[in-house]
Amino acid sequence: MSLGYTIDGTDLETTYGVTVYKVKGALDFLKRKGDTAFDWPDEDGEEAFTDADDIVFEARDIILYCRIKATSRTDFFTKLSSFKAALIASGTRTLALPYISNTFTVYYVSGSSLDMLSKFVSNSYMGKFFVKLREPSPTRPT
Repeated sequence: MSLGYTIDGTDLETTYGVTVYKVKGALDFLKRKGDTAFDWPDEDGEEAFTDADDIVFEARDIILYCRIKATSRTDFFTKLSSFKAALIASGTRTLALPYISNTFTVYYVSGSSLDMLSKFVSNSYMGKFFVKLREPSPTRPT
């Protein structure tokens, strides 16, 4: 059963055997970019830059903590290779998370090393890793 994590409309679990068990960054508060205020030396307090044109945000990182599972050694490496190829393809990806109605336009930044959770002599092959994606123009909260 799919949990609804997709990249470019492709379900990660169904297609690649990848289950996302934790996400960091997707719901974090955005960090403002540039000056947010100016403190005039001859006035009390500060002048806050709060006009719509003054509010811009930095890119944000979204980290997917994943497990990959397969039933054979060949299936494991095929799914892993296909998942990597989908991530590093040119252009940006559309990431959808099951608990958020909006999507994220992201690109691949990096990934961790694969930590095998099973041995290659069993009938079930499982590993875990994380993938860091960047949203260069973050989706503003609505």
